[in-house]
Amino acid sequence: MIATMKLVVMVMLLGMLDGATVKAQLSEGSVCSLASEGGICRLVDRCQPVYNDLLAGKRPEYVCGFQDGIPIVCCPDGGPPLALTTTLGPIWGTTRPVTTTTRRTTTTTRRSVTTPTRNPLINARPARRMCAEYAKEVYALVEPPVLAGGDQQLVNVSLCAIKSKKLIVGGTKADPKEFPHMASIGYISGSQILWNCGGTLISDRYVLTAAHCTVSTDWGNAEWVRVGDLNLRSNSDDAQPQDRRIAQRIRHPNYRRPAQYNDIALLRLQSPVTFNAYVRPACLSIQPNAPAGTKAVAAGWGVVDWFDEEGSDNLLKVTLPVVSYSTCQQAYANDGNRLPNGINDQTQLCAGQEGKDTCQGDSGGPLVVYSENEECMYDIIGVTSFGKLCGSVAPGVYSRVYAYLAWIESIVWPNLG
Repeated sequence: MIATMKLVVMVMLLGMLDGATVKAQLSEGSVCSLASEGGICRLVDRCQPVYNDLLAGKRPEYVCGFQDGIPIVCCPDGGPPLALTTTLGPIWGTTRPVTTTTRRTTTTTRRSVTTPTRNPLINARPARRMCAEYAKEVYALVEPPVLAGGDQQLVNVSLCAIKSKKLIVGGTKADPKEFPHMASIGYISGSQILWNCGGTLISDRYVLTAAHCTVSTDWGNAEWVRVGDLNLRSNSDDAQPQDRRIAQRIRHPNYRRPAQYNDIALLRLQSPVTFNAYVRPACLSIQPNAPAGTKAVAAGWGVVDWFDEEGSDNLLKVTLPVVSYSTCQQAYANDGNRLPNGINDQTQLCAGQEGKDTCQGDSGGPLVVYSENEECMYDIIGVTSFGKLCGSVAPGVYSRVYAYLAWIESIVWPNLG
């Protein structure tokens, strides 16, 4: 296992070295310097900080050279940066030691075979089984460069970009590929597409959203879905958006406006999306309850403060605590138009705190927790329904996904029931 992990890191490193800088073949143990501190040249697997950065997808700042084809990196030692006079050169220039090894282009191939899952899931419900299948998309089969001559087998490399579980009103920008399940829902206004609701990719053909997002009083039916994007108005960010026309809007049969009960819907796309590091479904939560205090994550392109009417161009994220039924019921005790029977604890849940909330443009977007069953996956526990003032004391209200599992499964995976 350790040897496999080292090989994976080597593959990751060699794939990222094109943008790094190499010193004039400094040997292991030589003094080197980073931009903000001094360092010592070490083999990559002997430098924990750089090793950890590689696992997080960050390329090394400096590469000292190579030893038997293995990269030597400048490992920070906490000292001040040094004024070194070493001439810097391109990574694949003459500074690399001459060997008989040739560099090959690293290629990535999607899995074409099904590998066993960690748990026997033959009798599991469709949502759980498909979660395990989609979790395989976290990995890609990579052909590593030849390091010491001869052919090498394909290696599974993680495409995971979920960062630390950090803490949108009160939100921060999402990182590239951090929320590959996020979808934006578009409405046609003249010659423009207005991206005014959110959703969650749950298969290659279906997006989960709120029922009230399927049609707008101003712009008519939802017509488009975009996945894989970060900034809705920029093409220069680290994103690979895919746009699909909506073929079918399926509202829950018990949704009746103006009441906000059963505010959940499915959008069937005209053609399937392509899974990659930027586009991957989230899992449906199979847990009936999310206890009060559970830390959940919301993401979206919604309003970021009370004075913003257009929403954010950037995908934002925020950590929200799930609140108790009694607290939520008290907050919405007088909301007879939307909740004539009060909060339904079986089909709704609440989350949020003062200054942190989901807002108008985030309607239909997901409330997720980190999956306990699959690595680098999210479980959707709620679909954003409505709230009061953005970032106010009152929590937001979400449709509880678990309550609708059977309905969702019957439509998205009808042959797995």
